[in-house]
Amino acid sequence: ADTDGKLSTMWAVKMQVNQNGQYVAAGIGLGIEQNADGLLQSQFLVSADRFAVVNTLAGGAITTPFVVSGGQVFMNSAFIEDGTITMLKIGQALQSDNYVAGVQGWRLDKAGNLEFNGPAPGGGRLTMTNRAIKVYDANNVKRVQLGDLSV
Repeated sequence: ADTDGKLSTMWAVKMQVNQNGQYVAAGIGLGIEQNADGLLQSQFLVSADRFAVVNTLAGGAITTPFVVSGGQVFMNSAFIEDGTITMLKIGQALQSDNYVAGVQGWRLDKAGNLEFNGPAPGGGRLTMTNRAIKVYDANNVKRVQLGDLSV
């Protein structure tokens, strides 16, 4: 406990260099502190321009599945149990994990094309673009088309 009776413990490693007036530092720190409500809070902090988790695969190949660089987080693959996304930018397409074009699942591409297929292969489908909406039956026969009939 400190002189105020609050519990805390810290451990840190820091390195720094100054070259021609440019100061660069890197470090890590672990700590446990008692907040204003008296509750203990632990933290692990990293100070670096780039932070990465490095994995060595069989054969010696090195991968970086998780990198923080330039204020951005890069992940090669992620499974998110529950999430809220305020703004999502899609580079190519957003699709269900079972998507097969014209057969099952759904897909929205960056051009605005949308495709919904029935829950099982051969269950019918719906496609939507800025020019037309089309509905197909289980035999892939177009049954309804709205909008531009030439597409």
